[in-house]
Amino acid sequence: MKKILYVDDEKNNLLTFELTMQKWFEVYTTTKPEEAAKIISKHHIQTLVTDQRMPKISGLELAAQIIKAFPWLSIIMVTAYSDPEIIIDAVNQGGIFRYMPKPWDYKDLQQSIVNAIEATELREKNINLVADLQKKNTELEKSNAEIAQLKKQIEKENIQLKLIHKETQATHKHIVTQSPALQSVLGQLLQVSNTDTTILLLGETGTGKELFANAIHEQSNRSENVMVKVNCAAIPENLVESELFGHEKGAFTSADKQKIGKFELAHNGTLFLDEIGELPLNIQSKLLRVLQEGEFERVGGNMSIKTNFRLVAATNRNLEEAIANKEFRSDLFFRLNIVPITIPPLREHKEDIPLLAHHFLDKFNKEKGKIVSIVPPEVMDQFWKYAWPGNIRELQNIVERAHVLSTGNTLEINNWLKTIDNKPANPSNLVTLREHERNYILAVVRQTKWRIRGKGGAAEILDIHPSTLESRMKKLNIERPV
Repeated sequence: MKKILYVDDEKNNLLTFELTMQKWFEVYTTTKPEEAAKIISKHHIQTLVTDQRMPKISGLELAAQIIKAFPWLSIIMVTAYSDPEIIIDAVNQGGIFRYMPKPWDYKDLQQSIVNAIEATELREKNINLVADLQKKNTELEKSNAEIAQLKKQIEKENIQLKLIHKETQATHKHIVTQSPALQSVLGQLLQVSNTDTTILLLGETGTGKELFANAIHEQSNRSENVMVKVNCAAIPENLVESELFGHEKGAFTSADKQKIGKFELAHNGTLFLDEIGELPLNIQSKLLRVLQEGEFERVGGNMSIKTNFRLVAATNRNLEEAIANKEFRSDLFFRLNIVPITIPPLREHKEDIPLLAHHFLDKFNKEKGKIVSIVPPEVMDQFWKYAWPGNIRELQNIVERAHVLSTGNTLEINNWLKTIDNKPANPSNLVTLREHERNYILAVVRQTKWRIRGKGGAAEILDIHPSTLESRMKKLNIERPV
């Protein structure tokens, strides 16, 4: 049955109304106008009948409140008093369906209520239709905004990729060497660069693996296309798959838009996966499939995407040892280890130290607008005797620090190189590359009193991102003492 509410301050009127109308409608009544809104909301009333003259609030005042809260509701006003001004106000006030005098004719009132309910239903449908149209219009505007944002993102990524490509064009020119050992490595590099063969760069942290990767790309037949670089150790484990494969909008909670992954960005170019030994095992298996089949799906997607890139991978880990420890897949290792190139540590080509020191000085002179041109013999002697566990990167950091702190045009290094154990390796006491890395990181964090981030922190000294250093410390079981 259709539901109606009658508001009147006289109980007898309410009783008469209910007895008369209950055979056609489900009737609700109240002597308290302030309860009307609550009753209408709770029972979804379709027409309100209200007396005009009531002690606390008039029918017109009640109608104004109800119309504001329930704009679709039809209202019939009844009164025992003939007041032309009230009638005019009732007609002028929107939402008043009809003004009826008392005593009312029950047939006339019943028909008026039927008509009022039909008007309510029609008005409610119209309001819902308008709301639906507004909602769809809002969704359309949102979609257009997302498309515009995606377009801007693609344009930005294209600009970034062009900048990356432009930057890598000259990077290999910074491989400074007169060492036969490194000249031999460069010879291998030139021999394989102009092929699509996967190359695995091996060597300790700081030996310059990224510079060699840049040189490989520049000398390859893909040099006109982009080189996309990924530091696998710097990406949080839960984001690695999305970073490499990309994801579709809605693939997971924070995926509010589509993301193009590095495999897709590197199409027809070169993909450089640095610290590949840090990839989670589940991602290793998926990478193997991409390398073997040349296709993948974005996270949350089901469409296969073809990709054709040349892979250059790098690691400072002993991958065979990692395989034995079940930290790296043997099938992926065999797929990567087609052309392994080992870059020697700085202690094995010390003849490059003078060249490198002056190269870095020239670089910082140009960048910082301060001229330091002399490296005194005693400083060069310290450079020569030092073991450089952090390799070329450590040398660059030491030269930069000395450049900043030197008071004149002569490089001053004080006693910095004596703060880290510099004893020559004992052949009977050699350690693995992993243990060597652990010892070196441990020495640096002790030197900085376990300060990882910020100016003068361990991450700055090692020239790596703080989160990368924290990830390496976790993998190497380096914990701050309590």
